[in-house]
Amino acid sequence: MRTINVRELRNAMPHLRETLAQEQELLLVSHGEPLARILPVPRKREVPSLAAHRAAMKTLAPGTLEGLIRQEREQG
Repeated sequence: MRTINVRELRNAMPHLRETLAQEQELLLVSHGEPLARILPVPRKREVPSLAAHRAAMKTLAPGTLEGLIRQEREQG
């Protein structure tokens, strides 16, 4: 973890993304006292389309669901 003071942070702002990519975490200090930890925000995962999700789902054979419900009710 790299320690950085407020003045250095101001100067590093244009390159903050690259700095965080290299360091993964910065400790911001002022007058030698820790103020904050600066961490990169995780990127969002790509969500598959609903059509792709439905296509990947297994489908039940006709009448299978009815049979499962009947079994559940009989087992009680």
